[in-house]
Amino acid sequence: MQTIGIMLWGTMLMGASGQHWTQTSDETIWRGRYTNCDKGYAVILPDGVVAHGSLPPSSNHGILVSAEAPGTTAEVKLGSPRLIDVYDTFDVEELGSARAYLEKYQEQNAKVIETRDLTFKGLPAAYVHYSVKKETATTETEELVIYRAHGKNIGPIFYVVMVQTPAEHYNEDALLYREIRDGFHVLSVPRGECSND
Repeated sequence: MQTIGIMLWGTMLMGASGQHWTQTSDETIWRGRYTNCDKGYAVILPDGVVAHGSLPPSSNHGILVSAEAPGTTAEVKLGSPRLIDVYDTFDVEELGSARAYLEKYQEQNAKVIETRDLTFKGLPAAYVHYSVKKETATTETEELVIYRAHGKNIGPIFYVVMVQTPAEHYNEDALLYREIRDGFHVLSVPRGECSND
């Protein structure tokens, strides 16, 4: 009985440490989790959700998920009408806070529904939910910006988790967004090379 338990534990470890990404001709596909060890974060993906990232040698800056077809392996691009986006960007403008980032980059014609400052996974963050009406269409956006000040082996950086979707799909797409957002985890940043597996 003890031998079976050890074998099961070993199998789980091997599965947990297996490669979570594959490359297509257009992009990198992630299943189970997305890890960015250089920038110090990971996202546990819900079952059946496929995340899309850039190919090397482009820098690893995050993932896109189609809210319309979360399991698709077809290429997903910025500008898709129903999109969940998780990305990172260094604080090169020295904004110094998640709130300052939101204020700088929020759409000009936005009607703010809710906004607040909070702590997320132990880091200062700011959240906004807003809508933008253009002609006859309304787009809903939820955005969480997390700020990581100077830390060990990494400079100040923003992590952004957002969803943009037409108003008629907002309730459905916001549920998936929140699952992905809740799967976001902060990692320590190693010195030197690291693996995203």
